[in-house]
Amino acid sequence: MFDTMKRRKVPFHSSTPGKVKMFVCGPTVQDYAHVGHARTYLFYDMLARYLSFFDNEVDLVINITDVDEGIVKGARSARVEVEGFVEKYLAAFIEDMESLRIRSVRSYDRVSRHVPEVIRQVKGLLVNGNAYRVDRNVYFSVDTFPAFGSLSHLTPYQLSLRPLEIAKAKRNQTDFSLWRAGGEGEQKWDSPWGRGTPGWHIQDTAVSYEHFGAQYDIHGGARELVYPHHEAEIAQMEALTGTRPMVRYWVHSGLLTQKSEKMSKSKGNTLWVRDAVKEFGPDAMRLYFLSMRHTSDVEFSEKALREWQTVHLELRERVGRLVRRVGQGKESRVASGAFLRSMDDDLAAGRAIRNLRAMLSMGEDSDRRATEAVLTARAASAILGVDFFEHGN
Repeated sequence: MFDTMKRRKVPFHSSTPGKVKMFVCGPTVQDYAHVGHARTYLFYDMLARYLSFFDNEVDLVINITDVDEGIVKGARSARVEVEGFVEKYLAAFIEDMESLRIRSVRSYDRVSRHVPEVIRQVKGLLVNGNAYRVDRNVYFSVDTFPAFGSLSHLTPYQLSLRPLEIAKAKRNQTDFSLWRAGGEGEQKWDSPWGRGTPGWHIQDTAVSYEHFGAQYDIHGGARELVYPHHEAEIAQMEALTGTRPMVRYWVHSGLLTQKSEKMSKSKGNTLWVRDAVKEFGPDAMRLYFLSMRHTSDVEFSEKALREWQTVHLELRERVGRLVRRVGQGKESRVASGAFLRSMDDDLAAGRAIRNLRAMLSMGEDSDRRATEAVLTARAASAILGVDFFEHGN
């Protein structure tokens, strides 16, 4: 699969045979999930399902950002407490993910539950000389971490043109916050540096470390997070622990756009997941989003989504006819080789689905081919999470 750090496709081998540790950056819970979120988390669910299909025990954690100025503003606007606001949209997010049959996640973990670990990590970085304090703020010094920029493949000069959190007191404008004094009304906790709030990047390393320790297999998230977010995560954790690499495989997904702009609440170009599921159903949505090249940005199309509704019904009918001839079958990695070979080539689900359609067509020719096609559909149901059978997955 394609590794962002190495900039090429590489074979996957987990650090512990038969076990895979995977961490994916989750949403900020300040509104309902939109179909851009669906695209991201459906891909990682498919990745987890694929690895599980080969008898791997996949431990997938998605962090939930519940420390954010936008959450405080949203709670104020709704005239509710922050905790009640977060609980409402976290429950809605999990409900939306379940409606899409995203079933591979072990934990949706709130970052606010890990503030003590944030403080421990900030202390460690100060002791190691990788961080410095300015009043009630603590910054990571990128000059102390020569590998900064390796994930985004940016040179020091290019990094200097992309300053973070501009502040006169910083030694280098590329330095980023580990702990902030925060503004009025922000969520705050006591710390050795006064009451304040965790920096964005260290929230995620606090969660990942408490689940997986200093190193794990796969880190995922939308491509827009490569810099500065994931770059900063690497710098923090590797500087703190000395364990390198922090992550063995960096797997990023492309964005979903609307009129060439990223789909987001702030741009007002969203379609909520719950509305889309009601209109199109989870099967069509999974086929539509999983057929996309996962590393590419893709323009959202309701027309294409409706077409996948038709494709799903067609595939289900074909499977039904073959099942009535030769029976249900069980998962078979041999019979479904063409499908799995496509999946094994950087999770090329679009090509794998085309292989499935071709096999179902050829299944009309003989009972042997019909059996192979049914077994392929069985494997596809397990990996894609799509119901091709009358009695479900």
